[in-house]
Amino acid sequence: MEITIKIEAPALVDAINALAAAVAGNIELLLEGPGARATVAPQPATEPKTEKTVTDSTVSYTLEQVRAKLADLSRGGKQAEVKELLNKFGAKKLTEVPEEKYPELMNEAEAIE
Repeated sequence: MEITIKIEAPALVDAINALAAAVAGNIELLLEGPGARATVAPQPATEPKTEKTVTDSTVSYTLEQVRAKLADLSRGGKQAEVKELLNKFGAKKLTEVPEEKYPELMNEAEAIE
């Protein structure tokens, strides 16, 4: 007999990833900006990713989703690329990037992988 249980709890996953990011020394990405919350850490590498390439401009992202992606890249040893990407959008930190630029930022972040 095989029993399969699937639990979808993205907030719990985000909280666990925030803790992992903090322990890994990437707390600066989690704490930037006044609206930063601990639930914005990257998704684990084993979790399937969705929206790999966004070509439809109607897709929108939250600050938390973009921060999670950039934190994931940073944790993967691509801190310089993340800084360069933010600079490309005229920002020193993510909260300085206009929300309407998030889809474009996410597309470029996906290309870094």
